[in-house]
Amino acid sequence: MPRRTAQVFESVYLIDTAQIFRESIRVILLHPTQFHSISIFFFSPLSISLFISHFLVRYFPQIPSWSINITDHLLGHPLLKILSKTIMHLIICFPSFITFSLIGRAATIQAVSDNYNGISLDRRRLLTKSGMTWIKLLHTSFWEFFIVLGLFGALLISLATVPKLLFSMGLLSSRMLGFLCVLGFLGIPFCVVFAQLMVVGNLAKVLSVLESECYGLESLLKANNLMKGRRQTALIMTLLSNMSLRLVEFLFEFRICRDISIWEAPLLVSMYSSVLVFDSVMNVVFYYACKP
Repeated sequence: MPRRTAQVFESVYLIDTAQIFRESIRVILLHPTQFHSISIFFFSPLSISLFISHFLVRYFPQIPSWSINITDHLLGHPLLKILSKTIMHLIICFPSFITFSLIGRAATIQAVSDNYNGISLDRRRLLTKSGMTWIKLLHTSFWEFFIVLGLFGALLISLATVPKLLFSMGLLSSRMLGFLCVLGFLGIPFCVVFAQLMVVGNLAKVLSVLESECYGLESLLKANNLMKGRRQTALIMTLLSNMSLRLVEFLFEFRICRDISIWEAPLLVSMYSSVLVFDSVMNVVFYYACKP
């Protein structure tokens, strides 16, 4: 790897979340045109897909009804409305996520790495390198997806079987009470594990792009070991990023309830895409902070 100057090395050897936040802003301001182009051409399709799904769920509420019916049959209780909407968002956004979004993430990661290594940011080179590492990111994302699927599967199986078992043994007066008890007992551990998986997955994607032989399950395991001692910083970063994304989604839902203007939709798409770029930049800065 090309030699980094002492100043650059000092700037990336950070621990505090606020320092990583400031460093990420500095990196973006050094090359605003390149990062803005990535935001428009690669992250915007995901943002547009998400807002289209919000629009469809808002004006066609019968669309997610199938997921409610399935879980009603499986669990004996209808799925929460917010979860059924989330499933619909995931289905609609999936194609743009595995294509444009992953290429955009790869381009962002490569751009930050080139900046730290003193390599001139060339758009053609970024696009070529991003295309080459896309399959590795896809491999890592699928491993992350399978682990999340297993986590949700374990939760659903527990919610489907344990309340019935407790009710049949006479330990609870109703299945609904058993469902709520199991959900309350497993909810906190599930949220903790899910949050840990999110931060590990973010760092694993950086590893998949920057380290040639590291991707898939190996990158997830290496990311978990690499962030030891800095896990709290990663959790705060992920929390702030997700809060920002949810805020933009809330603004969109708020505006479509009141007849959104034609100029507001592109603005919200740009805001959401910019947050995705900034989140990717922060994860790369965090990678260099963790790297020995």
